[in-house]
Amino acid sequence: MSLFRKKASPEQEELINKLRGVLGEKEFKQFQRIFQDELAKPPKVAIIGKAGVGKSTTINSLFNLEEKVSHSDTGTTQDNERVVRLPDGGKLAIIDMPGMGEDIELDRRYMEIYRRVLPQSDVVLYVLQANTRALEQDQKILRDIVQNVMGNLKGRLVIGLNQVDKMGPGSWNDKFNFPSPEQQDNIDRKCQDIQQKISRSLGIKVEQIEYYSAIKRFRLWFLLAAIIKSAGNVGWKFSLNPADPTELISNPEVREFVRDQLAQENED
Repeated sequence: MSLFRKKASPEQEELINKLRGVLGEKEFKQFQRIFQDELAKPPKVAIIGKAGVGKSTTINSLFNLEEKVSHSDTGTTQDNERVVRLPDGGKLAIIDMPGMGEDIELDRRYMEIYRRVLPQSDVVLYVLQANTRALEQDQKILRDIVQNVMGNLKGRLVIGLNQVDKMGPGSWNDKFNFPSPEQQDNIDRKCQDIQQKISRSLGIKVEQIEYYSAIKRFRLWFLLAAIIKSAGNVGWKFSLNPADPTELISNPEVREFVRDQLAQENED
């Protein structure tokens, strides 16, 4: 019987046999049961954000999935949890939380959902638009979540500043699937300023706030690293295979060159 649920590769089987020899058959079987039981518990990610911020695209790009992550009806007073299988193996529990800021009475109900669900989540991902000027409302909502709901668990919070591809001045270069130098400078400058402001107002680390573009698959590794770090002891359960940004490079010659360079780096 394999230690892994799927068929192990020859290299994995060799490691498993070495482990069996070190532990002995009895302890190996005990370890196998513990390991498989732990794998069966998917990490829970609660995702919060207003309509249009890109929650579905963020989850799909981060974990190479094709999932709908959004409440279709404004005013829903339930959280929506689904367990999905990750392409590299393992599972992920995605808990879609209703977004606040549209109605005072609904916000009271939503806060009760937050109080019930967020402390039980391994990571809370709050997605907002990096290119919006209305950050004040999001900051107030985030303060309420941190102070009234998460308390000493605020280290589990990750804030994603999405849609940086829409920030200017400067424009996105589709041939490279990368911002122009001018846009890159403005993205870094503006988002780092937002990071500092949110960090100070919430009393959280700058490292818990990452900017990215889900639709362009830009800086996904930075967001994924923040999620894994915030997940603590269950961080190892997350997939390390976000959607490939090179697929979106419109120029085929550039696409092949970039992929060839990345392949050489991996070999080195």
